[in-house]
Amino acid sequence: MTTMIADFFDEELAPLVRRMADRPRAEGWDDDDSRETRAMVWQGLAELGALDASGPDAVRLAELLGSVLYQGPLLDTLTARELLGDDHIGRSPVALAVADEPLSEQDGVVSARRTFVGFAAEVDHFLLGGAGPRLALVPAGHPAITTRRYEETSRGEAYEVVFDGAPVTAWADPTRWEAALAGARVRQAAYLVGLAQAALDHAVGYAKTRRQFGQPIGKFQGLAFRLAELSMHIDATRLLVHDRDAAAHAAADLAAASDLARTVTTRTMQVHGAAGMRSDDDAQLYYRRAAAESVRLGTPDQLRRESRETR
Repeated sequence: MTTMIADFFDEELAPLVRRMADRPRAEGWDDDDSRETRAMVWQGLAELGALDASGPDAVRLAELLGSVLYQGPLLDTLTARELLGDDHIGRSPVALAVADEPLSEQDGVVSARRTFVGFAAEVDHFLLGGAGPRLALVPAGHPAITTRRYEETSRGEAYEVVFDGAPVTAWADPTRWEAALAGARVRQAAYLVGLAQAALDHAVGYAKTRRQFGQPIGKFQGLAFRLAELSMHIDATRLLVHDRDAAAHAAADLAAASDLARTVTTRTMQVHGAAGMRSDDDAQLYYRRAAAESVRLGTPDQLRRESRETR
């Protein structure tokens, strides 16, 4: 399955996927090309079996998605399917709206405010949770739900979502939450490993073509050793993430992958210098996305603290 999806993200589609969310912030501005690309990518992933990925296959898929900077609800949807199955969700996309904040419930409707919810404009359902493991599946198109896209530097698809008496379609089994969260964190760690590898490949490609003093800068030992060290760290983190018992130390693995992604993308920017800050160069995209994706399911400090407390 991952081989077919890798072929799907070919040299023509991959650049479009990397920039699916890189669009102007003008209020009311719409981009038919971006919406068509998103719809095509979701349909293609669904037809290739991505929605049915689980276990090691899902981890490999997540790393592949990170390597193309995929920004979409697939990973959230996989988590929702682990909690609810496909009886309530079917093949539709879901966004997680979970936080350690109160969730008000009364007469079958829920109210809450959630910040930095990913991909809220392109999903059919939200999986809404508050303090505690109880989660509610809520239809995204209901008038009791309002969304506002953030103007933030990661150039991603993050939204504030307000639920003001939204109806509940189904409740997730709370006994599944701990395992589902661990699986989501392992997949997010794999995504960050893929992102870091792609950023390093971008830096190596630049080092092979950028010339100083009559030779490619990649031939200078200081830079070559630095890039080799980054490659070693990526390989080591990849082994952690793909370990058969990764779910047992998911918080620690995600913390390590988050640190890795931030380090590698920072070094990639340094290798590129001023050229990496140009809007037409992908170096700044890797850096921006690493900043957002490295805190999606907890900051590295929170994750390490949680890992120590559960030992």
